[in-house]
Amino acid sequence: MKKVQVYRDGAIRTLKPGVDVDAYLARHPGAIEIKKVPCIRTLERWNSDCGCRTIDGCWVEPDGVCEHGYPSWLSALGMI
Repeated sequence: MKKVQVYRDGAIRTLKPGVDVDAYLARHPGAIEIKKVPCIRTLERWNSDCGCRTIDGCWVEPDGVCEHGYPSWLSALGMI
């Protein structure tokens, strides 16, 4: 079974097996499904580029938050 991760309330959470993703997202409107967590090499490259993707794909400063309210991957993973 595929591991499903979501970002909600400032944390990345892994859903338990059998939990329906659509039902979870409907119950938690601020949650967003994470397709893939970037590898450390990508995070290092973004940091050296003085920017970073957010969990929804926007480009912001390494410690920034996008216009949709989602943090950069470096912030979400606790690296900044």
